[in-house]
Amino acid sequence: MLTALLVDDEPRANDRMQKLLAAHPEIEVAGVAGTLAEARAFLETTPPDVLFLDVEMPGGSGLDLLVSVADATQVVFVTARVKYAVQAFAAAALDYLVKPVDPDRLADTVARIHKQAARSLAQRDGDREPDADAPDGEVAAVGLDDALSLPLAGKNTSSLVTVSDICWIESLRNYTRVALKAPAGVLLFNRRMSHWDKILPAGSFARVSRSYIVQLAAVEQIEWSSRQETTVTFGAGAEPLLLGRLPATRLRDLLGSKG
Repeated sequence: MLTALLVDDEPRANDRMQKLLAAHPEIEVAGVAGTLAEARAFLETTPPDVLFLDVEMPGGSGLDLLVSVADATQVVFVTARVKYAVQAFAAAALDYLVKPVDPDRLADTVARIHKQAARSLAQRDGDREPDADAPDGEVAAVGLDDALSLPLAGKNTSSLVTVSDICWIESLRNYTRVALKAPAGVLLFNRRMSHWDKILPAGSFARVSRSYIVQLAAVEQIEWSSRQETTVTFGAGAEPLLLGRLPATRLRDLLGSKG
């Protein structure tokens, strides 16, 4: 049996989804969350097989929750706004349901969930597909002065990135967001976190959490916003990075050991 977490700030929406899923007893609703904080707490302790996620939430976006979602968890967005579909699929969502959810449309989604779950099980048992990050086999490590041509997510074009310009990298399941020094900004690439782990120079870049890689020398300032949130800045024009308590502590320890 597969487990599901429902995340929506509208109790009636969660209730309706529970009733719709009751027609699919092979999926058990393991939890219901009305806020992003509640969802994060659940995901930390009990990663579900599938996440049914609203986009517009109080105090943030459901897209912000993706960094807390395990790679094995499938994500289905459930929202009244069609405009978020491109962002959802760019973040490797399995499906996108528009409220009010049609039962037949949900049945199609459930079929896709089972198909993907079966594929994942086969991969875990050793029947793995080739790594899309390394279609030609081995991936060579790079240096700070090297330039990489990387495929942009959702587009048929690539962007040239100098390794030393990378400030931080965020995992979004099968994709990564890469923050570059000004004026490049933040780009979404069709590359998984495992790709960066293989190629980046270990002495210059550090994995501070499951979701983030940071270039240590690019860090300009670490400011503790609260007990649970820290802002890391990388110089004028570069996108700052918000980290939780544990990743921020690890980053500070790494910077201290290099000082």
